[in-house]
Amino acid sequence: MNSNAVRGGIAALLLIVGLLVGWFGHKGLMSPPDLATISVYDDWRLACPQLSQKDGSCEIQQDVLDAKTHTELARLSIFNVKADKNLLITVPFNVLLEPGVGIKIGDGKPTFYPFESCNGVGCMVRVAFKDDIAKTFKDAAAGNKQIQLVIAGLDGKFVGLPFSLKGYQGGIAAFDSNDSKRHSWWSRLWS
Repeated sequence: MNSNAVRGGIAALLLIVGLLVGWFGHKGLMSPPDLATISVYDDWRLACPQLSQKDGSCEIQQDVLDAKTHTELARLSIFNVKADKNLLITVPFNVLLEPGVGIKIGDGKPTFYPFESCNGVGCMVRVAFKDDIAKTFKDAAAGNKQIQLVIAGLDGKFVGLPFSLKGYQGGIAAFDSNDSKRHSWWSRLWS
């Protein structure tokens, strides 16, 4: 046998073993741990479960606070149910249920959505966060337009609750990025 051929075979074998050790060891040694995360994008929070939870979904939230007392008046949450984004608006019990909750951009007329249910936290409206409403949020954020929730108090008077879109675009981009990684076999292979 030729000693050069043996040396070449040993070198190739060591290369293959090194590649395999690197492939299997990269996750344990070099990758950050697969933990649930919470990130803040100005006025929005993004909470994501472990990336290994394929059926999990991130949730981006904002608490709408009273300007004077800083008590929570409403909560906005965007999350996925299966492959569809939903906007869940939660308001306290002291509202009229009949008109629902409106979303108003600038000086435009509000679009109202009916309440779905009430529980121990408050009353909730679920809105399919489709292209039209997602574009409304994006346009309002880009144009610096005021956006507000419109609810009717028990006295029948409508009240506007302004909320911030500061950080929304960064938060929703991170939400979409995490969601695509969660459902991509290629990303999951390398994580």
